[in-house]
Amino acid sequence: MSYNNENTEQKSNNSEFSNKSLPPYNDALTQINQLTTDSPDIIKKRVVFKDGKEGYVIYLKGLVNLELMFQVFISPILSLNSADLNNKDNVDKLPIPMVTYYYDVAKIVDEIFHGGTILIADSVNLAIGVWLKTPVKRDISEPIGEKSIKGPHEGFIEDISTNISLLRRNIKSRRLKFKVIEVGEITKQNVYVVYIDGIANGEVLNNLLNRIRNINIDALIDTGYIEQLVTDFPHSTLPQYQSTERTDKVIASLMEGKLAIMLDGTPTVSIVPVSFSAFFQAPDDYNSSWIAGFFIRLLRGFALILALFLPALYIAIVTFHYYAIPLDLLVPLSKGRARVPFTPIMEALFMEITIELLREAATRLPTYIGTTIGVVGGLVIGQAAVEAGIVGQLLLIVVAVTAIASYVIPNTDMALAIRLTRFAFMLLAGVFGMMGIIIGSSIFLAHLLVLESLGQPYFQPITPFKMKDLKDSFIRIPMKNLKSRPDIAKPSDVKRGKKGGK
Repeated sequence: MSYNNENTEQKSNNSEFSNKSLPPYNDALTQINQLTTDSPDIIKKRVVFKDGKEGYVIYLKGLVNLELMFQVFISPILSLNSADLNNKDNVDKLPIPMVTYYYDVAKIVDEIFHGGTILIADSVNLAIGVWLKTPVKRDISEPIGEKSIKGPHEGFIEDISTNISLLRRNIKSRRLKFKVIEVGEITKQNVYVVYIDGIANGEVLNNLLNRIRNINIDALIDTGYIEQLVTDFPHSTLPQYQSTERTDKVIASLMEGKLAIMLDGTPTVSIVPVSFSAFFQAPDDYNSSWIAGFFIRLLRGFALILALFLPALYIAIVTFHYYAIPLDLLVPLSKGRARVPFTPIMEALFMEITIELLREAATRLPTYIGTTIGVVGGLVIGQAAVEAGIVGQLLLIVVAVTAIASYVIPNTDMALAIRLTRFAFMLLAGVFGMMGIIIGSSIFLAHLLVLESLGQPYFQPITPFKMKDLKDSFIRIPMKNLKSRPDIAKPSDVKRGKKGGK
């Protein structure tokens, strides 16, 4: 049993093993020693009962609260005779929290490595376990990459118990449910699928649970591993699961009937199913007036177009369609390009790759150094490239505007996908001109139409067309009119609140 399982489940296991018995004391110790070889952090503390029989308390150093272990576990247990431990009723009467009984040595070792404290004793046909883990964790803070101006300034951390408590604190309802699945042949990690009973669709929930149960992997480091293993289209650059560390974003998604995937040991939570428009929404959209939210979403849509097409348009026009440029702009542009020895596609790729290198360097370096590298590097390299005649001045402006537009996209996974797609558009524009951009746009749109997120259409509410869901997609209307849940998750309860509405 793990710390997160219910007591009722533990009791059912007790009855299940009522006719079983632990191997003899010395044999059990020998087996435990064999299964924990080369593990110097396994502590085996010898204890003696009132009747002179000995036992061992076994735990993992650094994961157990030693003071609490002696106070609430060892001291009460040693007040009994060893023979009294064969009767579970005697142990249940003691003031010991979360007692679990074991009859299998392999299970005992598994629980020790999970952070459990186990007692085995001479002449006792079972092992007694408790969970007294040391709460080693970082403080709750706002996620660095998901800042909010008016919303809550708290995010998930690596401790799953804390993350569950954050959800419980905000959703004070018995309808908040957690399905627990153990994944990882070596790490034995617990994956938690979170949903709201009565809102989440049972078929969608079972679909996700079955996919997670079928995962065959040694270890899961982050929820991103799960996303890649259970996604519908693993070879697509577009994210089909929405990753976040913000509690308010997860809560809002749960209220729409969506599911959340949590993994012990990571602060990142995955939300599914999601639509394409969900990646261009942010919590602050709902914390301001609907007019401001409407404007910001339109701005993000415009930024998406710029981030995708602006460099490709520059390449296509300068290479093939220069007659589309006004004469007043064409003359200075021609003078500037006369000094550039490269084709438009080459100079554009050079600048875009340079910007990507600066972006990656700024991400991997400490904050105060990364900011300096990003700003100073961009200014110095850009100006030097223009003066050296490697690129034109207009291209420098185009690349700068494109970079700013990509930063407007609030989701990092989607921003990366757009940046990758931009290179494809640039190559098509360099070979086929405007026709290449049209071909690329058609392929990109067709890809959006066939994509699915957990079996649900990715490009909702555009196709299939859902008029009511347009109210909270790429645009936003007044909050009082958002009385129905989006159809992307097929919620069991479509109406919001008790009274509901259209």
